[in-house]
Amino acid sequence: MKPKIVKIFEKIQKIPYGVCKFDKDNLDNIKEGDCRHKSELLYRAFKKEGFETKKIKVIFDWKDTPVPKNLLEILKVSGTIWEHDSIEVKIKDKWIKVDCTWNQELQKLGFPITKNWDGQSDTLQITNGKLSFFNIDNYKKNIKIVKEEALAFADALNKWFSSARK
Repeated sequence: MKPKIVKIFEKIQKIPYGVCKFDKDNLDNIKEGDCRHKSELLYRAFKKEGFETKKIKVIFDWKDTPVPKNLLEILKVSGTIWEHDSIEVKIKDKWIKVDCTWNQELQKLGFPITKNWDGQSDTLQITNGKLSFFNIDNYKKNIKIVKEEALAFADALNKWFSSARK
């Protein structure tokens, strides 16, 4: 039988990835979500089950993902180095990194997907590339994203991701 922590992870991981408005107070029954939605849901669910949990920021490069180059070209001013929301959970006195951002269907697009997580070790992260991790309490935002570019990129990403659902 799967541990409760694994069941929670898999339930939230199944939510299809899609960039959409983030309303921290309205996350119940979301149809899709990005790292903000999914990490917040995971954080709340783990806390509710009594796990010591903390939010983290991850700095990553979209170039280290399988996102097509023509989509990355939208990010002319903002660049491809972005922030990502994730969590850490304490298991047996050890902090482990848990990221449920990518749903299973995105494996066919080349994203790193955690399958059969053991609930005791780090999950795969947003990319296999270079990552920098920061405790949310100590994080100072230093990445500047142009809103218009971010919206255009999100729209293009959502269209591309929808191809994985077919």
